[in-house]
Amino acid sequence: PGVTKDNTMSYSNIVLDDEHLARGIAGRPMEYTPALIGAKRGNVKSCDTNVDSLAYWNEPQGTRDYTFISPFGDNHSGSKPKYLVFTADKGGFNNVRMSFEIILLICAALDRILVLPPDQPMYLLRNDGAKKQRGLDGFFDMDGDDYKKRVKYVTMEQFIRTEGHPGGQFPVPPERMYDLQSASKVCAPSHGNHPCDLIHDYLVQHAITPNITATHHQCLVFDKGMYEKGIPDDQESAKQFCSSGNRQMVYMTKQMQKPQLLYIQGGKPPTRMLSHYYGYLHFTDVSIGNYYKRYIRDLLHLRHEIFCAAGKIVKFLQDAGKEQGFSIDSEGGGGYSSLHVRRGDFQYKKMKVSAEEWYKNTEDVWSKNEVLYIATDEKDKDRFFEPFRQAGHKLYFLSDFTALAGLDNMDPNWMGMIDVVVASRGRAFAGTFRSTFSGYINRLRGYYGLSMKDSWFGQLDQKDMMQEWHNVNLDTYAKEWPDAWMGIDADVAPSQDIF
Repeated sequence: PGVTKDNTMSYSNIVLDDEHLARGIAGRPMEYTPALIGAKRGNVKSCDTNVDSLAYWNEPQGTRDYTFISPFGDNHSGSKPKYLVFTADKGGFNNVRMSFEIILLICAALDRILVLPPDQPMYLLRNDGAKKQRGLDGFFDMDGDDYKKRVKYVTMEQFIRTEGHPGGQFPVPPERMYDLQSASKVCAPSHGNHPCDLIHDYLVQHAITPNITATHHQCLVFDKGMYEKGIPDDQESAKQFCSSGNRQMVYMTKQMQKPQLLYIQGGKPPTRMLSHYYGYLHFTDVSIGNYYKRYIRDLLHLRHEIFCAAGKIVKFLQDAGKEQGFSIDSEGGGGYSSLHVRRGDFQYKKMKVSAEEWYKNTEDVWSKNEVLYIATDEKDKDRFFEPFRQAGHKLYFLSDFTALAGLDNMDPNWMGMIDVVVASRGRAFAGTFRSTFSGYINRLRGYYGLSMKDSWFGQLDQKDMMQEWHNVNLDTYAKEWPDAWMGIDADVAPSQDIF
């Protein structure tokens, strides 16, 4: 079937039920979202303050999502399990996140068991002197009941214990077992004890690495007809999606699904997975594509401790804004506005502009005397942001909330993630173009139901780019766009009139 456009949305008919499932402007009237039947809005667990308004995900998901069976799976009753193993991206956290989103969805669509890599050092996430190695579960909430019920995964240590014995699918020579088991828990990049190469060499021996890459020149299409019969159900939809940048169209096939062990080497250029998942993966059946967008929104979110700390800061900022006459919105956001000003080791030098330019370019975005929260890696914050203070704004930074949010007692590698959540709740937001950090802030703003008409960039030439719905599948990480959040609880593609 062709893509159906949903023209039912207008400001007047956006409604929220008691659980706020519709999510402001991103939502649809409940009668158009059968996937939400049985769903409830999530909450932030184990927090000594009620900050549940920050929980944008559903937990549990709707009944239909719980019973969904992928048409691209190949695990028959009694057959041996199939696995997907991977290496993480070698960049910063948001690169790791983007890559993991793609890999997680490929694994889920193929109905395989995901094997998590060993803990290892991550770029720019080495601020905890007591623990230099990290796993993905150190940042994402993989302990929740919904995640464990819905995501089939094992650790590398469990995988080798299960399948590496002599009778397993992928046996390990006895003389290598001790070293491999040690490296499966914690490994070093290329030197020292238990190098990660031990794991890599073992996987290469037993696995097939598919010839796919989430770079500018390729897109991966899931089409039921092509997968089952070799004839696509909706070739036009696939062509339209992949035409951005004239990318090579790769269909998921049964031949690609056939190996018992797939190995996606997400950290190496030939098979790197650096893209937004919705700009690389395309499901020609819109209802299936939206199912997987909900899968990411509802199941892959940051740890509750991060939202708890961020929520305390948001409450403080909103109280400060209330004193200036600013109110919060129906979803519990606003009351202040926010910026992300990237100043550190940013490879796009033209995006690093002076504070005077930042203020001049965004002056019309802020209300008079509005409280501003600034997420930044600028070292001299007092001096650099003086133009904003001179204009009458009260400025706050993460470092102002060390005591209030208990930051000294938290993993220091979480600080940037707390920044993301706090910045995402502002009434208006101005970010740094080409920063995946700013991009994720806009993604969360979309999940919360905020309009992209209140999102901007601090660079003048790119200032208004969020004001139009551009599917930038070619320039895959310059920014995020509404495909990820608009109308994803429905079964049809959204109109692009309101976002």
